[in-house]
Amino acid sequence: MTSNDYSFKFVHIPLVIFILFGVGCESKNPVVVNDRVHYVIGVSPFLDDSVKDTVYQHIVGFLLEDMPLNSSLSLYDAYHIKTITQIDIPNVGAFRSSKTRANQFKDPIQKLKKFLAMKHEEPTDSPFDLDQAVRFPQFMDFVGENLTGPEHSIILSVLGGPLYLDDREPDFSMVNGYFPSDGHLLATRDKSVYGLQSRADALQDINVHLCYFGNPWVSEIHQEKIGRFWTLFLKQQGGRLATFCGDIPTMFNAICAGTNVSDTRNRRHEIDSEQTKIEMLRITRKVGLADWLMSDVSGATRPPAITKGLMKIGIRWKGDIDLDLYARPVNGAEMLFFKHTQSPEGYYYKDHRSSPDREYEFIEFSQPVDIHQAEAMINLYEGDMPGGPEGEIRIEFDGRIYVDRFSLDADRGNQGRAGSSQKEFWTRIDIPKILKLEENSSINFLTMKIKSLSLIRLIEAVMETYYLIQQRQYRGHYLNLKSGRLRQFAIDIEES
Repeated sequence: MTSNDYSFKFVHIPLVIFILFGVGCESKNPVVVNDRVHYVIGVSPFLDDSVKDTVYQHIVGFLLEDMPLNSSLSLYDAYHIKTITQIDIPNVGAFRSSKTRANQFKDPIQKLKKFLAMKHEEPTDSPFDLDQAVRFPQFMDFVGENLTGPEHSIILSVLGGPLYLDDREPDFSMVNGYFPSDGHLLATRDKSVYGLQSRADALQDINVHLCYFGNPWVSEIHQEKIGRFWTLFLKQQGGRLATFCGDIPTMFNAICAGTNVSDTRNRRHEIDSEQTKIEMLRITRKVGLADWLMSDVSGATRPPAITKGLMKIGIRWKGDIDLDLYARPVNGAEMLFFKHTQSPEGYYYKDHRSSPDREYEFIEFSQPVDIHQAEAMINLYEGDMPGGPEGEIRIEFDGRIYVDRFSLDADRGNQGRAGSSQKEFWTRIDIPKILKLEENSSINFLTMKIKSLSLIRLIEAVMETYYLIQQRQYRGHYLNLKSGRLRQFAIDIEES
């Protein structure tokens, strides 16, 4: 690969020790450490070109000027979990010199340079923009299973996005304001990519530094929720989130500080052991997102003018119970619910900040749906409610809001189990009925079939149809065509 192949410019390696003065840690004199330190840095292969020079300069500056003697550095692709290069600094006085390190480690430095310059192909069918993506849980697994040991301590850093993105597991994505419930941390790994059962000491005493670029957050609350979650994710494995920031000098200064980092974040957050449900919750910056569902409305009384269009369907209820909404645009399509929050046709939303007296969730279809084909149902997932839960259904369609009530027979939750023995825990939402379009109503059926006919013409058409069918008297080609259309119309009437 020639210099022309690179999409951004690097400083030349012989000059790096001069250019990097002031880059990296505050102390510029490499020291000898008695206990061997293994520095591990994971880098996203999908960094924007605008940050690659900065990443390169800080990593190389750390290697040449700040790493102590008797230490090692391993660089990894933190998305594909592959080695970029590895470096060992011996306990030899000559390696105090940055110039010596630059000469001795020029090949590993070139490998880092090549990795950052390379255009890494993203999965062609990925539903996400993988900008600065890393697979944080899998990278932590790799470190815990392969790099830990009694002969050295580990200081672990990640340069990449804080939001989990994996085209192979899109249901666990943190984009668009989503974050995992604590139930993920209590689950097994086969239930959730964040599951930590049987991983209590996997990252024991390891400090983790995470530096991202730009502003990936929907809001400050989203940032706080993700920071809390990764803190707990590491804490449950014996590790510690030492740095969580969008400033690379801050991260490298913290790396040089070693174990002398603040533990405020770890002390502040505790896992909610009663939050066992595995679901993705959502924060949004949209003001009034759920006004159509939570405001006081009497509900539309006239049916919509169309039967296919954009639709929102939501439920709200009171009481310390957990109800779940399921919906899809047509039989066979992806079902939207708390475990599958996004699909090509729409998304699921639940307000995690609701109080027990103000619970709601809804599903919005971003593609037009046929109200006679759309399917929706409600499940009593968790909680006790003597006499069974009740609540309100709302559907926004064709510019109107329709309101109806729902109830379930069960007085306790069933954790979302389905089957013939679980019917009392579920109720189907009759969408046409709520929209004032009784699916089996002959009047509405005929109205939709022939909107242009007046009532008198409709009666005449029915009478003429039956007369022609019974007498089988057809006069000419025109009457044949006419009678064929009317005969089919009569059959439709009988079937309806």
